[in-house]
Amino acid sequence: MEKRLLLFFGATFLLVSLWPTFFPTPPMPEDGSSLPVENRGSGLTAPADVPVSPVERAGALESAPSLEPKGYEESAERSPEQREDLEYEVRAASAEREVVVETSLYRIVFSNRGARLMSMQLKEYLNKTREPYEMVGLGAAKYLNIRPLDIRLSSPSDTDTVSNALFQTDAPRKMTVADGEEKTVSFRWSDGRGLAVEKHVTFLGATYRFHVEVSVSERGEEVGKQVLYGGGIGNEVTESRYVGVDKGVVFSRGEVELFNASDVGEGLGTGVNVAATGVASHYFTGLMLPADDSLYATRFETGVVPTEDEKRAEREVITAALEAPSSKAVFTLYMGPKKLERLEALAPGMSQIIEFGSWMRYPALLLRTGLVKIHAFVGNWGFSIVLLTVAINIVLVPLKHYSFVSMRRMQKLSPQIQKIRDRYKKVKPTDPRYQQMNQEIMALYKENNASPLSGCLPMVLMIPFFFAFYRLLMASIELRQAPFIFWIQDLAVHDPMFVLPVLMGGTQMAIQKMTPQTSTDPTQQKIMSFMPIMFTFILAWAPSGLVLYWFSNNLVSMAQQLTTNRFLGDREAKALKDAKAVKSVKKGKSKKGPKGEKEGA
Repeated sequence: MEKRLLLFFGATFLLVSLWPTFFPTPPMPEDGSSLPVENRGSGLTAPADVPVSPVERAGALESAPSLEPKGYEESAERSPEQREDLEYEVRAASAEREVVVETSLYRIVFSNRGARLMSMQLKEYLNKTREPYEMVGLGAAKYLNIRPLDIRLSSPSDTDTVSNALFQTDAPRKMTVADGEEKTVSFRWSDGRGLAVEKHVTFLGATYRFHVEVSVSERGEEVGKQVLYGGGIGNEVTESRYVGVDKGVVFSRGEVELFNASDVGEGLGTGVNVAATGVASHYFTGLMLPADDSLYATRFETGVVPTEDEKRAEREVITAALEAPSSKAVFTLYMGPKKLERLEALAPGMSQIIEFGSWMRYPALLLRTGLVKIHAFVGNWGFSIVLLTVAINIVLVPLKHYSFVSMRRMQKLSPQIQKIRDRYKKVKPTDPRYQQMNQEIMALYKENNASPLSGCLPMVLMIPFFFAFYRLLMASIELRQAPFIFWIQDLAVHDPMFVLPVLMGGTQMAIQKMTPQTSTDPTQQKIMSFMPIMFTFILAWAPSGLVLYWFSNNLVSMAQQLTTNRFLGDREAKALKDAKAVKSVKKGKSKKGPKGEKEGA
């Protein structure tokens, strides 16, 4: 029975591992895939007084009343010439310049041309070339003309005008924000014909959060607008079997919903009354959290940009649009790592964008707590994984010991069970005598206090730990570029020398040799002997942190198996010795008894 369960587990793991290889996500259709990002996806704008559920599908929103915010339509109808009938103040800078803001965590650059965010480099995180990680998608900025905090208006000509306008700012060319300090950079522009734009960004030292206010007015009245976050996150093409693609994020009523690019292409990825919207990559995220979630709607759009990666010529990026009604857009912007503590500080439940899984989330979070606490003392994530693996096995020692004892009993009964099966080998499963065979086997189990299920229990309990560890090590940014020892300098990628997978496979084979064999079926034994080799190839390209966990678990299991075998062997030897002694005493008494009777006679 335990062999069948192990086979099922192996087949399931193999299916999960190889599914993306044989059934990849279908590519986006060529027609329209290279269009500007605003031409893709579905649009939605919502006023404050429309009570709609948090995250609505496009079909459910078709029957909603008109959702155009006040002033949005009027601004589209008035041409620049029609604005010239009144005199308004002109606000514009005479030359283009940059504003650089530095904190202990990042270096961010704004340009006064369009008040656009040009770059944000994270100091604590590095890219593949060991340079500060760039949060802004420079490919999308170049090919789609989209940057974080860009403003889109209902009139394309007004959008272009604002994007190229030279904003006034009184900020110095370089500003340093100390930990715990707050400083604001303001940008203002107006065309002298009634269109005025203001953007205020407040930087909070020692955090990845910004307080943002965006105002767009026409003839003194606030108009509807979109504030964008896009396109995508960063510039690295990191999609693989173990690293996910960029996704759109909607957070509402404490629940997170994620959208793939294919979802957006199908018309999904729209919502109203949102508490947060943005884009998340595997390890980083950009989120906009409105001050009042009842006033804002969101939508997602996709675009395709070329890459410099040799393995992938194009990359599909997602852009989130926060749609504000006829009032200032006031929100918190978060641009940084998907670190659980920082996300929970934004809003309870926001850490759900870390993809630990649904039902696996809770054991993964429990394991993460233990891993973080161990790391606080050890200072090395690799050794922390090893120690946590040892701790888990210590907790499971009684169950694993019970399993080993049961399997040993089953091994002793295996020849007798095989004899019973041989007597009924010509009996078909539909024959009533087949049930008699099962009854004989169960009677044998009961007589020897053995159970075929007892050996499976610890394995069943270990499966959730394995998958929880898998989800934890896949999604935790703490493991990204975390060194272990010698040649393993990044626990989030595969072992470059494939030493760990080979060691893992070797220890797996050793455990198999040490484990009592409860089946005499040669076919089943061949399959079981092949499984370590199969898992070695499957995990060869898995993140080394996951392989390290499995290898450590094998070492602990081997030590426990050796200890249990020695303990049981000593106990059985003692029992056999005692049995021989008792037999010898009985034999001596039986010889002495008759002689005594004869002498007495």
